[in-house]
Formats: sequence, structure tokens, C-alpha cells
Amino acid sequence: MSGLKGSVLAFFCAISGVLLLSLSSVWLNIERMDLAYDVNKLEKELGSRTALASKLELERNNLISPYRLKRLAATYGLGPVGPGQMRLMTGPDQGK
Repeated sequence: MSGLKGSVLAFFCAISGVLLLSLSSVWLNIERMDLAYDVNKLEKELGSRTALASKLELERNNLISPYRLKRLAATYGLGPVGPGQMRLMTGPDQGK
């Protein structure tokens, strides 16, 4: 009788182990899928921000291009600084 109890106990321990491993495997797979979703979302956001940074840099380069600035200066009647026209402004900390 003792041999039967031992084999039943071993059987239930084996079933419990298999069940525990199966649940662990399912949980790990769910976590892996969640992480993959988060990584995919972050990659899309990174691509979007990289594209925006490129567009902003292009716009900045366009705005500060010498050709454009020269054209704007001519529109507003501006030209190179003549002698005595430029003054250096000093702040309260710079004059000491």
C-alpha cells in the first residue's frame, strides 16, 4: 500500500510540475508579446521624431541661408554696416 501512495504522490507532483511549467511558459510568452509591442511602438516614435528633426533642420538651414537673408535685407532696405553705425551693447554684468 505504501508503494501505491508513493506512486500517486509522485504522479501528482509530476502533474503539478508540468502545470507550473506550462503556466510559466504562457506567462512568459504574454510578457514577450507585450515587450515586442512596446519596442515596436518606440521604434515608430523614434522614426517619427527623426523625420521631424530632419525636417526642422532643413527648415532652419533654409531660414538662415545667405541668399534668403540677402534678399530679405534688400526688401527692407538694409545693407552692410557703415563706419560708426555699430554699437556694442554691454549688460550690467559686462560693464564691471
